[in-house]
Amino acid sequence: MAFREYDEARDLKAIDRIWREIAWLDSPEQAPALKDFLSVGDCLTATIADEAECAVHIVPGSMRYLDESLEMCAVTAVTTSRLARKQGFARDLTALQLAKGASQGAEIASLGMFDQGYYDRLGFGTGSYEHTFVLDPATLLVDARFRPPVRLDKEAWRDVHAAMMGRMAGHGTCCLTPPEFIKGELGFQENGFGLGYYEGETLTHFFWAVPRGENGPYRITFIAYRNVGELMELLALIKSLGDQVSTVIMREPPHIQLQDLLREPFRNRRNTKASEYANEHRSLAYWQIRALDIAACVSKRRWNGPAVRFNLSLRDPLYELLEGEPWRGVGGDYVVHVGESSEAAPGQESGLPTLQAGVGAFTRMLFGIVSASKLAVTDELSGPAALLTQLDAAFVLPTARTTWDF
Repeated sequence: MAFREYDEARDLKAIDRIWREIAWLDSPEQAPALKDFLSVGDCLTATIADEAECAVHIVPGSMRYLDESLEMCAVTAVTTSRLARKQGFARDLTALQLAKGASQGAEIASLGMFDQGYYDRLGFGTGSYEHTFVLDPATLLVDARFRPPVRLDKEAWRDVHAAMMGRMAGHGTCCLTPPEFIKGELGFQENGFGLGYYEGETLTHFFWAVPRGENGPYRITFIAYRNVGELMELLALIKSLGDQVSTVIMREPPHIQLQDLLREPFRNRRNTKASEYANEHRSLAYWQIRALDIAACVSKRRWNGPAVRFNLSLRDPLYELLEGEPWRGVGGDYVVHVGESSEAAPGQESGLPTLQAGVGAFTRMLFGIVSASKLAVTDELSGPAALLTQLDAAFVLPTARTTWDF
């Protein structure tokens, strides 16, 4: 077994095989998309008999924290072949890729999880709940006028990427920097299509959907808009598909409560139960984050309430996994100040209360995903009750929503 950097000429065929073994690729037509996907970012492989059997891919990007941004390392693919399972390859490669991301300036890392628990061992903490609706587009209570849209195909990937990068942002919004990454993402989605609107040569707002059958469902995988007016035009456009399409699958946009815009949602759920076109509303937390730079993450929180000052004793499981590496995570002791100007500095200060936490739990608290008091019940975080109460007040934040799956 050996670890090595991905080389397209040597490793693309092996990684294509891995992706087919795990059913991430279904047809030969998707092969060019994998090449595009791997052409950007950084891919590290583990080999057996000189052939890649595990690969971890990362891409640079950013994550919004209120009105500011953190540099992000997005873990976009962790894949292991059938013969390389339970060897620790995925864990070790991911740890090394996080170290690489941190060395290149990333302050936060994020990924989509296959299930809860595995990436906790690398210091990740679970993100916010995302709401997914399976709805009859004809039931959308949207009266906004919409113009005939422009049809988008996969060749419009540069415009799609630019629209995603310029979309309306909120707390937690993620952007992935390389345009070619979206080229690969669109290429994976067979029969996908987009509908959108331009101002001059700029794609201002659009959605991308993957249809199944004559009557759907149509799964909306990307949506971008610069303001709520543009969102409403897109929803009106989606409603217009209801003449033929029975169901659309989409995540709730963070700037509205989608159920407010559905006609008789409970009745429709009852009447379509067990149908091929059943209307549903599901809630699930499927993405995770962890801090790669504690000082940078803490500094983004500016709070006008009573300042909170405390010692932080932080545990990071990467320390054990990165023995011999120059960067071994963010574990250690810090003095943290949260107020109009916030900071975290190495060390301890006598007389201050102490918060003990794992990096995943602490990151969840920083982003307002779960309060300190709740984390003390369910996650790796503990401290004096008075301190937890202060932290509960200091980290009341909007719901973090990435609005870009990867």
